[in-house]
Amino acid sequence: MKNLFIASGLFLAACGGGAKSSDKSTVAAETGGDGQPEVDPTMPSWAPRTCIAYHRAVVQALDCTAVDQGKRDAIKAKYETDSAGWKTADATPAKVDETKAYCETQAASVRGDIGTSCVK
Repeated sequence: MKNLFIASGLFLAACGGGAKSSDKSTVAAETGGDGQPEVDPTMPSWAPRTCIAYHRAVVQALDCTAVDQGKRDAIKAKYETDSAGWKTADATPAKVDETKAYCETQAASVRGDIGTSCVK
């Protein structure tokens, strides 16, 4: 029984301390895979998945030489400003919801800016 208890404790520690979270809308870390850019490593752990989509759209735009350099610079500057704001924000449920909607809008905007020129 003691071995089972120790093994359970090690398993929980390896899996995040046994914290229960049913909210699948946030990600602490995620790798790119399938040709997708990796997530911004400085993104707060509470950041919604829509912010990951926003970041991926930004990376795609920055890598796309078919998009005017001035437009790419503007996209990058906007994302950097937004990202800096997330890092200083309190992760209240209201802020997370607000950020989720904002990132969804921004990801769509960036995708609109690059159009079909750089779709992978």
